[in-house]
Amino acid sequence: MSEPELNEEKYPLLKSQITGMLTTVRVKDGMLSTNPVSFTLDDGKILISTLKSRMKYRNILADNRVAFCVQSFSNIMDYLEIRGHATVQDDPDASLVHRQFMSSFGEPPPADLDPPGAERVIITIHPEQVSAPTLYGGRFDQTPPDEPAS
Repeated sequence: MSEPELNEEKYPLLKSQITGMLTTVRVKDGMLSTNPVSFTLDDGKILISTLKSRMKYRNILADNRVAFCVQSFSNIMDYLEIRGHATVQDDPDASLVHRQFMSSFGEPPPADLDPPGAERVIITIHPEQVSAPTLYGGRFDQTPPDEPAS
C-alpha cells in the first residue's frame, strides 16, 4: 500500500502551523499519550525532533503506531489528522531542531536547550491515512478579512 502524499498545496495547515499534537501508545499500560510538538514537513513526511529521554521516543520504539493532528488557530473546525507509523533515527548534531528554530524564529536554538549529554533523534511519520475535513463549511473561521485563511 502506498503512503498518502503530504504537501503544503493540498494541506495548507502544514505550511501555516509549526506545532501539532503527536499521539503514541504508552509503553507502560497501552493507554494513548498526546503531546504538543513542533514539526517540519520534508519530502512528504512529518519530521519531529525529540530527545531519547522523552516518553514519546520510548513509546514509538515499543509500538510505532502514531496519530498526528494539526489544527487551525483561526478555525477550530479546520484540522488535519494523519494516522500511520513512525520510524526513529539518531540526530547526533541536532540538525533538525536547528533547522526548525532557524525556520520559525530566524535564529539557532539556545545553547542550553538540551541538558548536558542529551541525545536527539528524528521521528519520521509515515502516513497511512489522512483526514482533512471541512466541518460546517468553514463558517466558524475567525480569520480577519485582510488576512489569508490557513
